[in-house]
Amino acid sequence: MMAPLLEEEENYVRLALLLKGVSPRAVRSYFDREFPPTYLPSTLNTNYNTLCDLKLKRVLNQAQWNLLFPRNGVPVSTTFDVTLMICLIRNLTSVTQPINGFDSLPLPVETTPGPDLARIKWYRNILAHHDSNKMATGDFNTAWSNISDAVSRLGGQPMNQECQELKVKILDQSNQEIMLEIKQSQEKIKELSQTVDILGTEHTEVTENLRKLQVSHITLQTEHTEVTELLKDPIPWNIRGMLYSYRKGCRVI
Repeated sequence: MMAPLLEEEENYVRLALLLKGVSPRAVRSYFDREFPPTYLPSTLNTNYNTLCDLKLKRVLNQAQWNLLFPRNGVPVSTTFDVTLMICLIRNLTSVTQPINGFDSLPLPVETTPGPDLARIKWYRNILAHHDSNKMATGDFNTAWSNISDAVSRLGGQPMNQECQELKVKILDQSNQEIMLEIKQSQEKIKELSQTVDILGTEHTEVTENLRKLQVSHITLQTEHTEVTELLKDPIPWNIRGMLYSYRKGCRVI
């Protein structure tokens, strides 16, 4: 049985539940209003060139592209994650962009859908790169207020009530198991990060060795060209001059 969670650990778990469980449904609720499910396939087809350009710019990856244009069946928003939905809303609708753009935390006075989407996106990134499974209560309360307000505006009153209940509900064993999964995931992320660092170092070494090989290849090519030029003349000019002087000397004697 797991030990009871500390308050700061509970804060982290609650915020994870809000961002991973509730906020995606709020974003999807808004997304489906902008892209009615019945017309989603035709809308994506109409904007194919725009989406293709986003893929070329690597804004969309191949996995996301496969969801937008599946080989079998039709696209449905229930398969889209928050990142993909926000990307489509940003690029295919007239949603108002936050003053500081979609990649920053919007100002408190910005409460339209665009800033609310950016708010959720920003906090999801913060959680994903958080280097601890704890969160100070002050930071938690600020984040919760910002996220739950955005969720309520995007998803309506029922989700507002869900946010309020989630903040105070007793975390049962299944919720506490989330913390164990988070801890295990963080360890895996650290291991993957170390692996990436090692691969990066090895890639640098391989690149340097390749550069040295290229330099050596160029040097050999140059030497080969010089030897080839010499071989074209059986008696190089300097040796020919020496022979001429020698022969001339012999005639004098």
